[in-house]
Amino acid sequence: MGQSSCRETAGFTMLEALVAIVVLAIGVLGVANLLIKSFRFSQQASYDTLALQLASDMADRMRANNAQMLASNSGYFFDTSTGAPAVPTGANFFTTPCASGSTVCAANMVTFDLAEWTRRVQTALPGGRAVICRDSSIYSNAAGYTWACNATAGGTGQASDSPIVIKMGWVSRFTDKPGVDVATGTAMPDTQAANGSATPQIVIVANPGVSN
Repeated sequence: MGQSSCRETAGFTMLEALVAIVVLAIGVLGVANLLIKSFRFSQQASYDTLALQLASDMADRMRANNAQMLASNSGYFFDTSTGAPAVPTGANFFTTPCASGSTVCAANMVTFDLAEWTRRVQTALPGGRAVICRDSSIYSNAAGYTWACNATAGGTGQASDSPIVIKMGWVSRFTDKPGVDVATGTAMPDTQAANGSATPQIVIVANPGVSN
């Protein structure tokens, strides 16, 4: 009688212990997956904020050099994927001050701004790329944002009427899944191109151009 009672209260069997370990492991894996996704969302949000700050910074630089920005052959129209432009010694405003009111100063400022800004874009964002141009078709439901620029005639019949935009992109850790992130059948591209390069994710208008 006493031996039977001891057997019934001896404790967990090996099978029960293994089941408990499996259940615990599943719970831990679920929490770990949640933490990883939370980190990725936080990282993506930080890139969004940083890209917006970089774009706003360049927009302010361009507005401060308004004549150069609005010129028909504006040197500010640039693609950072071509690399930072070379800065002549006299145009390095970290070491050489610019004479007030000089027209050469305004042109040199364009080169200086682009060189310094391009390096910040490429080092701060993974696979970072930025394009500055005139674009009259900034966004479409079918394609979303694209790197291509399409300057068309506006209110005065000139292509220079198109808005001046700054497009920012980087290689995101997220993908756009049809039926989940975008509607099924939508041709909107992923946040990463098929060759692994960045696609534009943020676009701001530096100058609105002329309204039709």
